[in-house]
Amino acid sequence: MRELGERIDEPHSFVQKIESMERRLDAYELVQYCKALDIDPHDAISILEKSSPLH
Repeated sequence: MRELGERIDEPHSFVQKIESMERRLDAYELVQYCKALDIDPHDAISILEKSSPLH
């Protein structure tokens, strides 16, 4: 969490809240998070769409 926090220029507590689902990401933050993890943001959105109860 500390390393990812450093990559996205946020404290590790920010990452912890996201990982524990205490906080959601806005669109910009999602892109930054994905880039830091070397994940294509489009892939992340596709995964979210598939897991949505509305899908």
